[in-house]
Amino acid sequence: MDYNFEKEWLLALERRFNMQATEIAHITLSGRPRMLIFYFADFPAKGMLTAVTGGLSNASHPDWVHGKPELSFTLKTTDRGWGKGAAYLAQEFFGKRPFSYQSCFALHMPMSGDSAMNACFVHRPQFMDKEQVKFELQDRTIYLAGLFPMHDEEIAMYESKGLEAFWNTPGFHPYDPTRASIAGK
Repeated sequence: MDYNFEKEWLLALERRFNMQATEIAHITLSGRPRMLIFYFADFPAKGMLTAVTGGLSNASHPDWVHGKPELSFTLKTTDRGWGKGAAYLAQEFFGKRPFSYQSCFALHMPMSGDSAMNACFVHRPQFMDKEQVKFELQDRTIYLAGLFPMHDEEIAMYESKGLEAFWNTPGFHPYDPTRASIAGK
């Protein structure tokens, strides 16, 4: 039987999350490999949506020594645009950026229809511990990287204050895609 990364990745996610994906979609930018998006509605809590990419780990990057990333958004939303935003970032920077923790990304348009946020930073998904983000598949090790939405005007503040100070700024809510900008606080 031929190895199927996409199927093995989906099964690994479903086992770890203890639920089946509620939807599977994909996007393909011109000249880039297809990127799957696995959606888990009402996960990790009711009213939340988790979207996970499937395909970024097919790329290579010199910084990926112990494993490769796949990206995820977990937010209080039903807007599947966030999953498409994660897949877009994965395709746009496929093999170019390592998606290491604390790195930032910005787009020229909002990431979804329910928010004006057009940027994000990378960190461990908050509902998972360090061991849970590691997935050992047949042909690769994947580390699930969480994307946290932000307004592009917050990037300079994030980079100057650092993750912990930014995270603890009044008004920052990691799961709220409709929060107001905290730039200048």
